[in-house]
Amino acid sequence: MRLNSTYGPSFRHKARAINSASSSDLPKLSIYQSHQWPDVVKLWAELDEVSPYSSFYLSTEWATAWLQVFGELLRPEILVFQHENTAVGICLLVRSTERRGPFDIERIYLNTVGGDTADRTLMEFNNLLCRAGWEENTSKALAAHLHSREWDEFAVDGISPGPILDCFQISGFSQLPPIVSVLPSYYVNLEQLRQSKASYDSSLSSNTREQLRRSLKRYANLGEVRVEVAAELSRAEELFEEMRGMHQVRWQKKGDAGAFGPGRRLEFHRTLIRQAFAKGSIQLLRVSAGDETIGILYNFVKNGKIYFFQSGFRYGSDKHLKPGLVTHALAINHYLNAGFNDYDFLAGDAQYKRSLAKDCRQMAWVVFQRPRVKFVVIERLRAIKRRLRSITRKA
Repeated sequence: MRLNSTYGPSFRHKARAINSASSSDLPKLSIYQSHQWPDVVKLWAELDEVSPYSSFYLSTEWATAWLQVFGELLRPEILVFQHENTAVGICLLVRSTERRGPFDIERIYLNTVGGDTADRTLMEFNNLLCRAGWEENTSKALAAHLHSREWDEFAVDGISPGPILDCFQISGFSQLPPIVSVLPSYYVNLEQLRQSKASYDSSLSSNTREQLRRSLKRYANLGEVRVEVAAELSRAEELFEEMRGMHQVRWQKKGDAGAFGPGRRLEFHRTLIRQAFAKGSIQLLRVSAGDETIGILYNFVKNGKIYFFQSGFRYGSDKHLKPGLVTHALAINHYLNAGFNDYDFLAGDAQYKRSLAKDCRQMAWVVFQRPRVKFVVIERLRAIKRRLRSITRKA
């Protein structure tokens, strides 16, 4: 469930405290087109390495694969912010025209979002990739560039509340009160478990532990229960296709198209696996019982953190078998023993995430909306629609 909210004064104080650059010393902005990516990829990689705001979704591998698949179609701008010949910030801007009621809305997205909704890539742990101390001035420089352009909405999908979002609200777009939707992001703190010498199972509720124990016992009747992490690209691609098949079957039975139907999004993920696997940034993990697959996870890896992105599970008629629970629990134990710091389920308030993870962060979807008559009309039309629905329910 999404909760509309805004951030309070405590964020303003923190944003002012973290800035170490002179407020009058805005970085110089250079703008590149998507076909010029080879000219700036080294700068992106440099900031990806040193920025405290980097994540897998801002990694060089993600950006490169996204531009390869979507660049020619969406034609994003690549913005490089420099101070004294040093890159201090970098980002993508993607323009998208979206129909809303009787109107076209011109929206600009921060980083790799935009285009047709059916093919759109999800964005989480989004941010302005910049050096520490340059949050405010890089945000101001980005805002100045945006204020010089025509648009209706500036959208920042999946950003973690913190200095960059604070700077956008305080100085960059202070005249545009943000529309904010917040989702929880549940995660397992593997490093804390390791330091406490506690087992992962001990962090689960008694009911979840019993379901896991019962499922593992039943799966053991099929053969040894094992965890496999693809060691070669060819095996990773095989597991991805098997995972995709199980995922699509499951969701299509529910009347949903699934995340991996034919299209550019599927092409993007296949490209991403080919480009990022050798660097250790992608993992395909399979849990099996004997020769039968229980489940496969498609995970991203960055700085000791596991991002669980997508899955496919083999469901059968035995309702006591919990393939999702077993796959995640064994994967988390594997990553705990392998020395990783964090297993993140990403945004969403699903029951299984609450059962498997006790720690939680917030992720925000933020829209800065310019005052437009068409937004007033859209809201009035929505109010009329809600009113008609209410009358229909009461009739």
